[in-house]
Amino acid sequence: MEREVFQVPEFCPACSGPTSVEGEFLYCRSKVCPSRLSGTVRVWVNKLGLLHWGDAFIDALTDPDKPRVSSLADLYRLTVEEMAECCSGMKVAMKCWETLHKAKKIPLELMLAGLNIPNLGIATGTDMVQSGLNSVEKILAADHSRLLEVPNVGEVTARQIYLGLQDRRDMILDLASVLEIKDPTSGPLSGKSFCITGATSKPRKAVQKEILEAGGIVKESVGAGLTYLVTNEDPSFNSSKMQKAKKLGTQVISESDLYRMFR
Repeated sequence: MEREVFQVPEFCPACSGPTSVEGEFLYCRSKVCPSRLSGTVRVWVNKLGLLHWGDAFIDALTDPDKPRVSSLADLYRLTVEEMAECCSGMKVAMKCWETLHKAKKIPLELMLAGLNIPNLGIATGTDMVQSGLNSVEKILAADHSRLLEVPNVGEVTARQIYLGLQDRRDMILDLASVLEIKDPTSGPLSGKSFCITGATSKPRKAVQKEILEAGGIVKESVGAGLTYLVTNEDPSFNSSKMQKAKKLGTQVISESDLYRMFR
């Protein structure tokens, strides 16, 4: 059977803006694309582990026919009444508003991970902050060569991060005006790194946020130098992360053990 050749679209079907390929992903480069905005809000909500923020609610907030927001920072400017117009009433809107505003004080690395930049997750954001890029000003001033100095960042990742940061410069400055971005701090978990596998008692992103706030380092995978693998699974459960942790001699702890460290 003859295979069809997929033609990569040059223009976004949602806004007719230009597209570009980054690895295995196709991106719209228009800053005003409604689909791009809804996707960016979804990533932000996911990284912050915000409860009650469902897809239907996000779609209503970013509806191109009647948009309530035009940027991530606009989420924090919404009133409860404006949110209620996009969900099932004041009770749910109040929960969404409270959840959002309780997350206004966040570590810099978590803010970076929420910007929807290819290859910039919490682990890479942490590496950037620990390498000395520990303020919004330094992040925006970092050029391609400076990003290459960050541990675990190669040529392709450095280029993607640099272009992503420059493309989102206004968004980052706007976010900095409504958020309280925490300076890197020491804490009970300072100097220790953690990777989570399996189910947790609360959303994983929320647990990761707590680790960062306590001075710990979050890793997305098990590797040399990882201090702890956190899991509620039975120790005999052989997930790929568990197998690698055993091979490397990484200490495996439970979620309860983790919270005892906080104290």
